[in-house]
Amino acid sequence: MFGCLFAQTSSTTATAAKRHEYLIVMGHGAGDPGARGNGTTEATFLRKKLLPHMEKYAKRVKNRDIKFYSPKHDIVKDTLVYHKGSYKIHKNTSVVMFHLDAPYGHGGHVIIHKRKPNNRDKRLAHVIKKYIGLNRAYNGYSFRTNLRNCNVLRRRGIDYSLVESGFITSKRDYHRLNKNIDKIAKAYLEAIINEKIK
Repeated sequence: MFGCLFAQTSSTTATAAKRHEYLIVMGHGAGDPGARGNGTTEATFLRKKLLPHMEKYAKRVKNRDIKFYSPKHDIVKDTLVYHKGSYKIHKNTSVVMFHLDAPYGHGGHVIIHKRKPNNRDKRLAHVIKKYIGLNRAYNGYSFRTNLRNCNVLRRRGIDYSLVESGFITSKRDYHRLNKNIDKIAKAYLEAIINEKIK
């Protein structure tokens, strides 16, 4: 019914099942456009603009198992409606989900699964600060327990971060995202795996 939800990007070895995996998820999609602004939607921007650049850099990573959640699917719908999605993610996985904020404001932040950010959260927030700017309301991070899909990950003990890369309704944020999209994608991926990509 769903086909392949996870697309393998980095090289696979015989011990891949035992290694830590990184799953990158573009938010919304599959009929859910997400937020709207600047002539596009959250789902479209993430899939058409950010995803191709992240996939390009993921192919250069040889010693990490990086997967992308199928852009034809919405992990929230797969999880909450079909009891798949986050219920099917292996526990030896770090999940990083990408979104855009709305309706008013500017700057991004990282939604975290513990009260204090881990090192990956800090690296992701640094990318946002450098290329887009941080949302002053959160100063880089927000601890949330009211996101249903994230709560499934939390209950299953799966490590995750949800990245709000700025406001899709903000002309300033949208301009910075488009201007720096390739650098942002590379920096995000480096932040996730904690290594430099050539």
